[in-house]
Amino acid sequence: MQKNSQQPENGAVGSNVPDHVQIQTITGCNAKCIFCPNGKTRRKIPAGRRMDWDLYRSIVDQCLELGIRRYSVYLMNEPMLDPELAGRVAYVSARIKKPQYVKVTSHGGLLSERMAKELLDSGLDKLKISVQSLDPDTYRNIMGLPLAKTLKNIDRFLELKVRGGYKLPRLEIVMVDSIQTHDEIPDIRRYWQDRNFKLYIEPVENRADQDNIRETAVGRHRLTSFSWCRRLMEQVYILYDGRMVQCCADWEQRSLMGDLATNSLADIWYGQRYNDHRRRFAEGDVRGMICTCCRKQSKENKRAWF
Repeated sequence: MQKNSQQPENGAVGSNVPDHVQIQTITGCNAKCIFCPNGKTRRKIPAGRRMDWDLYRSIVDQCLELGIRRYSVYLMNEPMLDPELAGRVAYVSARIKKPQYVKVTSHGGLLSERMAKELLDSGLDKLKISVQSLDPDTYRNIMGLPLAKTLKNIDRFLELKVRGGYKLPRLEIVMVDSIQTHDEIPDIRRYWQDRNFKLYIEPVENRADQDNIRETAVGRHRLTSFSWCRRLMEQVYILYDGRMVQCCADWEQRSLMGDLATNSLADIWYGQRYNDHRRRFAEGDVRGMICTCCRKQSKENKRAWF
């Protein structure tokens, strides 16, 4: 792959260095979260397709050369389905310097003892685990997984971390403020705070107009347009085969920005298509873009978002 020499055009909107990259090393997820498009998209995406290692190394090297700060080894998937996840993380962690960091977000159901040990040795900076409820029935209804196994995996990971004297990764919990869990949030907050976990509660999004998410997760909650969005301006999203999509909400792959199998990351990021999209977004002209139909839960319905 040829090294890019293209520089951002003068005055190009958002033509600065991207801050964050998400890389999909494998397709698919074994959970069935009601607020997620996984398994519900009109475009059927085969599970189990893995990113080639040569492509992965090339992508990471280009991200490092470009100066990207945050590296997320996951995108529209369950990253622990990739048996080589720890090796992917280690490739990044061995090449970055603070304040750069690498993280993984997972539902935690596949955090086996072997995976835990490998991740602890990989140099991972942050592990975020999605735990959508502490009620077993509600958890299963939302995620399609057994709660007891996930909590056991978390406890074992912490035990291995303490026993081995590891300072990293930081372990954080994330959940979505859905109609199924809204009233449970105060108890959930206390549970994780008592265990010295940081809890992130995120608003429901319709993921660029996924109607099934509105029906099952949002209910009567009003969804509003994004007043501003960093995703197009500051973040890079790379699928398993090297294609780049505009946004992590683009599960239907309607807005492809380029292909890293044939072009460099810098050529794509600083190219005409990205610059045109960023300019139009900044001007409020999103006609024909996936941004037109992207909505999130409004502030008045986010009682416990903090």
